[in-house]
Amino acid sequence: MNKEIKNIVPIILAGGLGTRMKSEDPKALSPLLENPLIFYTVEALINTRRTFNTHRGYKYRIIIDKIGIVIGHKGELVKQYVLKEKRFKVKGLSLDFATQEKYLGTGDAALKALEMFASYNNNDEIHLLILPCDMPLIEAKTVECLIKFHLDNESDLTVLSVEVENPYSYGRILKDKNGYVKEIIEENELKGYSEELAKIKEINSGIYVVKLKHLKRLIKKIKPNNLKKEYYLTDIIHIFFEEGLKTMCYKSFAKDEFIGVNSRLDLLNAQRLLQKRVVKGLIDNGVNFISTDNVYIGYNVSIGENSMLYPNVFISGSTYILKDVIVESGCVIRESFIASKTTIKSYSVLEEAFVMDGAMIGPFARLRPGSLICEGGKIGNFVEVKKSIIGKNTKASHLSYIGDARVGDDVNIGAGVITCNYDGVKKYQTIIEDGCFIGSDSQLVAPVKIGKNSYVGSGTTVTKDVPEGSLALSRMPQRNIDGWALKKMKRKKVKKEGEV
Repeated sequence: MNKEIKNIVPIILAGGLGTRMKSEDPKALSPLLENPLIFYTVEALINTRRTFNTHRGYKYRIIIDKIGIVIGHKGELVKQYVLKEKRFKVKGLSLDFATQEKYLGTGDAALKALEMFASYNNNDEIHLLILPCDMPLIEAKTVECLIKFHLDNESDLTVLSVEVENPYSYGRILKDKNGYVKEIIEENELKGYSEELAKIKEINSGIYVVKLKHLKRLIKKIKPNNLKKEYYLTDIIHIFFEEGLKTMCYKSFAKDEFIGVNSRLDLLNAQRLLQKRVVKGLIDNGVNFISTDNVYIGYNVSIGENSMLYPNVFISGSTYILKDVIVESGCVIRESFIASKTTIKSYSVLEEAFVMDGAMIGPFARLRPGSLICEGGKIGNFVEVKKSIIGKNTKASHLSYIGDARVGDDVNIGAGVITCNYDGVKKYQTIIEDGCFIGSDSQLVAPVKIGKNSYVGSGTTVTKDVPEGSLALSRMPQRNIDGWALKKMKRKKVKKEGEV
């Protein structure tokens, strides 16, 4: 038996100026845990769509095959981001745009959104889900429940609401005696209403589901009768109610999802809550934390089970950390891959680096972009590696610089070794083959190759290739001058006595 099809088209209002953000960038692109605000709204809608596509328990077949986005201030930047984001490229889902030329409020933005539906004929089966781009904590489950409530109750318009302790600055939900929504009263419009209304704690979230055919017919009745002379979409509720349409309210109890981002302080508050959500998700998936205080983990970071994170770590970008990894305090890891059973010791910095199974990095090590540390490798304290391959079980334990190098397996690099890769104009490669021993305080002047199983004596400056199995030395012969130091001390003593 075929189920009745219900088409839901989400409309994201992303055209605001965001003047309180104190930025020239579009508000929709304000960064939150390394993704723009609008990312989280689109992600929630894609996850909702995925749920409807896989869930067989609904009495309707709910389809989301299009997301409309209303852009405004520097809208081309928003459009470019949305169209380029790989995670938004979902088969069967289109992303359409409408432009709000003048910033006349949410009602005007919704009117512009309707331009995307000019060619739609069968309006009876289309419901719009209208939501702002600046509520990044909204989750797919809440959106799913709102849509299901709206359809199950055959509502013409449904408001998503939440009850808060301090409703100041939010629009209050005003209902009739039967529980239908009569009106939404904005904070700055409360004058002239009773004190009882000001005490209402159920507020408007700014998210609605509405039948397209009714909205197209009635939206032009919205008038700019408010203090800002803007067209408030909230006025459509009273218009629907006066028309005798069914206006309902779905109350959510997930208060933290309704944090609106209108300032940088709001952004920090949203980041704090989103960070807690990220950490909880990692814990639920088997990641261990000594303490969750003072850790920063970007939204796009992936960490495998049974890994251990110490306090004061900073992990960002599309970093992948696999199972059984230890990341100690003070580490900074960006856009890197860390394989299983690896230890990143305290205060190490990794940028676009690859660390393979069982390696040990740090403490106080730095892996710059293009570094690959193979299985069992060790990069110790105050060692810097740049654009180099470090082979299996190779060790550089202290105070060395390895740049533009290809180092083989089972190599021992002593303290103070430097690969001199830059001649002031170009950079050159150093090759150290398997089994070599590079003595402390040696300089390898690239381009140069150290053959397999060779030794470089301590303090050697290597300027030409070392054949396989050889010993390279460049020290001057040691010469001892008997009594030299004693004579110098006597001269100093005589000079000092003469001064007195």
